[in-house]
Amino acid sequence: MKMIEEKLLHFMMENITNMTEEWFDKVYTSGMGVYAQPKNSEAFVQLRAMNAKFNKAVTQSMLGSDTELVEWAESIASSRTRSATPLYDVIVNFSTFRSIYYAKIEQFIESHENEVTGKMVIGWVRIISRKFDEATQLVTQKYINDYEHIFSSQQETIIALGTPVIKVDEQLGIIPLVGEIDTYRASKLIESSLKKASEMELEYIILDLSGVPIIDTMVANQIFQLGESFNLLGISMIITGMRPEIAQTSISLGLDFSEMKTFAHLYQAINYIRNMKLVRNI
Repeated sequence: MKMIEEKLLHFMMENITNMTEEWFDKVYTSGMGVYAQPKNSEAFVQLRAMNAKFNKAVTQSMLGSDTELVEWAESIASSRTRSATPLYDVIVNFSTFRSIYYAKIEQFIESHENEVTGKMVIGWVRIISRKFDEATQLVTQKYINDYEHIFSSQQETIIALGTPVIKVDEQLGIIPLVGEIDTYRASKLIESSLKKASEMELEYIILDLSGVPIIDTMVANQIFQLGESFNLLGISMIITGMRPEIAQTSISLGLDFSEMKTFAHLYQAINYIRNMKLVRNI
């Protein structure tokens, strides 16, 4: 390494704290996430530390070592995702620090103008620009991956909570569906309700569709399959609240719901089951 480059690296390392403090004063926030915390909070203590770590990682990467830069990118992305900090805020603050970093290099060049050539400056700018771009890409990709994972997990939880099997008595359970049912939710309904109904040792299950505005052909077919699956478990499925358009969809598919009891209202199905129990106990 040339003597001037050693001086540059030493100068940048010496100014890590100064650059972090300058960035700290210019932090942007949209009012959400970690950047929206008070600047005397523990969150900003950690922000200072993370910025200093990045500063060091970028400077060391000029020597060809990217290990710390990659580790920093993964850590910062995970942290911002967990704190629900908008990606836009992350990128804006990243850009702010890039300007501060370049300004510090410019300061070094001005104080060593007799030792620095134009070719050196171009080379440094290329390297630093590439490192900042790589860091931005790493953070963005990791942030998106983590966000998708969290969103997927939340969706699973919402779906699980949105398709409960309510046990009415020892033998009867109700699945009250509300809202639009797509193919994915229908498949999860089949998976979770079969397991829950079996664990509850039910004999009857009422699938109430009165809160479902519309069902497409794929979902209608899956509901039919759900009834068949319950039947294999020795559980009779009764459908209530089926709208005329849903019934028409089922008929057009050639689905035969005649083996399943259907009622317009939930209370009719409950009365039917209670009467069945009375007859059986006579």
